[in-house]
Amino acid sequence: MMKVKVSLLITTLFLALTAHKLAAHGNVTPQGADSSEMQKITDGDESEDGWVFENPYRNLDEETHKKVYEFGESAYSNNCAVCHGLHAQSGGINPDLRLLDPESMEDDEWYVERLRFGSSKGMPALGGIPEGQSEPILDQETLWAIKTYVEARRIVAIEEGEIEVD
Repeated sequence: MMKVKVSLLITTLFLALTAHKLAAHGNVTPQGADSSEMQKITDGDESEDGWVFENPYRNLDEETHKKVYEFGESAYSNNCAVCHGLHAQSGGINPDLRLLDPESMEDDEWYVERLRFGSSKGMPALGGIPEGQSEPILDQETLWAIKTYVEARRIVAIEEGEIEVD
């Protein structure tokens, strides 16, 4: 009986000390990002607050693409992973962003609208301007860098057979 009590005590202590790690892989509160090193997007639609509706970072030289990818990966990890999964691999509750087709203007437009205005299902308007603030949580340079990262993860997912495309 004493062995059972000791085992239960050890198990309880272990679970208590590690439980926070089982559920945590990102912060629920958007963290923002410093996009000052990113190529500025200046050719957006003035009637749409300067937004562009196609990923402007899609066809960059290799060195610039790597820089955008790394920034996008960091911004994704700090702002998106908690809901959309580590490495952009959704657990099934929220959309798997790797399914967005970079060849589809419609998918880029959906991405912009969802990020600017959020959704009734809990997606925050990361690119919108919250009440009481003068700037969005994440600027479009950051949001397009995130999309660039997700598009690169799409390629890996296709190559590894994690997702199928037509």
